[in-house]
Amino acid sequence: MEDAREVAITKLAELLKHPDDLTTKVGPLTRKLAKEKASIDAQLNTGVQSQLDHVQEGLETLTISSRNIDRVKENMRCIDKLCYDAQSMITDFPRINMISQVHQNFVATQEKVLAFQELYQQLDNLEAAFGPMRNDIFMPQDSLLHVHYHLFKLEEFRDQTMHQARESPRDVIITLKTYFRRVDVLSDDFTQHLWTLARNLIPLVDNRCGATIVKLIKVIEAEETADEKALAAKQVQSNHQDLQGNNTKKWRLAEGNPRKIKSYRVEFFEQLHQSLREHFDEEFIPYKEAEDWQGALDISDFIFDELELVYDQIVPKFPKKYKIFPYFVLEYHRHTYDLLNQMVDHDLDAGTILRLLRFVRDYYATMSTRLGVTEELLEPQLLDGQEQNLVDEYLKLVRDKLVEWTSNIMASESRGFVTRENPPDISPDGQYGLSGAVDLFQLINQQIDVAADANQGKLLYLVINECHKVMKDSQSFWKRLLGTELHKQMEQPLEVPEGFVEYVMALANDQIKCSDFANDILNRVLPIVDAKFKSQVEDKLTTAVEGYMQIAVNAREALLEVTFGDIQSVFADLFTSRWYEQPLIPSVIETLKDYCIDFAHLSSFIFVKLIDDMLERFIILYLEAMRHKSAKFLMDSCLEQIQNDIHMSFKFFENYIPVEKLEERFDVIEKVHTLLESNRRMIFVDYYTLRQAYPDIPLAFVENILSKRDDLDKPALKDIMEGIKAKAREYEPDANTPPTIFSRIKW
Repeated sequence: MEDAREVAITKLAELLKHPDDLTTKVGPLTRKLAKEKASIDAQLNTGVQSQLDHVQEGLETLTISSRNIDRVKENMRCIDKLCYDAQSMITDFPRINMISQVHQNFVATQEKVLAFQELYQQLDNLEAAFGPMRNDIFMPQDSLLHVHYHLFKLEEFRDQTMHQARESPRDVIITLKTYFRRVDVLSDDFTQHLWTLARNLIPLVDNRCGATIVKLIKVIEAEETADEKALAAKQVQSNHQDLQGNNTKKWRLAEGNPRKIKSYRVEFFEQLHQSLREHFDEEFIPYKEAEDWQGALDISDFIFDELELVYDQIVPKFPKKYKIFPYFVLEYHRHTYDLLNQMVDHDLDAGTILRLLRFVRDYYATMSTRLGVTEELLEPQLLDGQEQNLVDEYLKLVRDKLVEWTSNIMASESRGFVTRENPPDISPDGQYGLSGAVDLFQLINQQIDVAADANQGKLLYLVINECHKVMKDSQSFWKRLLGTELHKQMEQPLEVPEGFVEYVMALANDQIKCSDFANDILNRVLPIVDAKFKSQVEDKLTTAVEGYMQIAVNAREALLEVTFGDIQSVFADLFTSRWYEQPLIPSVIETLKDYCIDFAHLSSFIFVKLIDDMLERFIILYLEAMRHKSAKFLMDSCLEQIQNDIHMSFKFFENYIPVEKLEERFDVIEKVHTLLESNRRMIFVDYYTLRQAYPDIPLAFVENILSKRDDLDKPALKDIMEGIKAKAREYEPDANTPPTIFSRIKW
């Protein structure tokens, strides 16, 4: 609309250039435009009417066709009825029909028996003819089509027999499968032989076995034709379900086709793809292992020689629909593309870089002159069109320096983390830390700054890519080291050096710093990186930021494991005789207080997350303790004891967590406490309240804790649980309700 308005204004400006034109030209222009509009409206009306007439004719044709189809259906029903009624006109027709069917069954049974009697002899003959061909693919495959023809018949016989016997007893099915086992084995061996031939097309041509290729294609085409017939029969079967079952005599095609679709043509190209990949691997693997890239380029002339051989010797033997030459060209090109990309991923000296650039130029020229294949048809483009960046030796220096310097930083940091001979560094604000983060990102920022100053988009991207690899490697290193040291700390706490908690806090703070550094790099380079690399750079640096945050999460979890490892045994004694003798939660709270004093050396971000995780772990362990085998709820004292535990825990955590949020988190224990103290009449209401707040609470948990009440005998518990289960069936929680704390408890 805006464009049309602007065009109209421009047109009016051209027509009405002077103020006097408003009085002299407006009238004639209005009449002229009105005539043009009327003419256009008339044309549109004529066109619309014409289209409506065509639509009406089409609808009438569809209506007539529908009537004709209905008439044909009705006539077919009449014919079917006449055929059925005619049976009553023939004297003793049912008997004649039965005798005819018995005769047909006898004949079919006789044919089946003869086929079974001749089965093994046919297999012996086929195996004798197939054996020599299988052992030597370069011998004349004169019997290939003969073997396939008879094997095809045997497979048809097997499929039809198994299909006819599909509703037979299990022992019959097993017996038939035993009879046909040799057919299955021969069929599999023959198929594998075909794919062996498919994987050796070029060697077959080299050994003057072109006739074998022709026979191979004939076999594939025969199997494809059989597949098409089977698919057509299955389509008929699915389209005429009403003719199946008791009415299958009316139309045999409605029974479908028992053949299994083989898709030989698809598998042929898959085997050819695999063979060409293996061929390239065999040719280049020695040079890859030795990193002799110039040698790899020197032997690459076989690509053009073999493609010429394909064009001259193999293409004439294939149907045009296979498009075998374009397939070979693209496969060879893509393997060449992969090879060059592998070369670029390695450190190349100046001579190899120049050789590589010359190879790319000669490659396209040779493809065009010798094979008539233009560069536009060869996708993807070799080196992705970024050849000029290969001459930038600086990328190699960046890679070498990054690896060398980061290895030294990691070695020094890991040694201090494992031995813990000295306490970690501490910042002026009292936070523990490691010096490696600052050193690592000083190095990374230097390399990125230099690459950005070079004003080459690909170079900047490649440098960032290398820096990303360094970041990911350091993350993987810290993840493994943290896991190893945590395992030692938990399994052998007396045999490991002291200071694990302090160093884990230092690592967590360090990873938060690293995530901030990586995010700063992202914000700094995103506006200056080339548009075509922008998304990749953003993905890599975002992944790096997330990786550092994940290591911080792992460190936080390690601190939780150590903290609760010291008090795990106390939770095991909750609600037992020891708990009734003396309060146990005070010792837990004192331990948590001590650890929280130490955790003051964490960054505020991690500390808040850690306290939140600590609260959740505390609540989970408290709820799990209610399910312990030795737990027992003595109703005259346990309710008050639980209330005291909650009060003391609440008082501790409110030092770090807002009261509103804390009340929300402790709500689950409060509701479980209410359920425990409920009498028999109110327990269903309290359960319903609990279920509404926590839809994923397992009934097994409710039954478990109620069974531990000393004021409920088994009959009473049974009645209560039946009522609760009935209540649970009445309540259908919203499917979109998020999981609660009960989903994080191991049941």
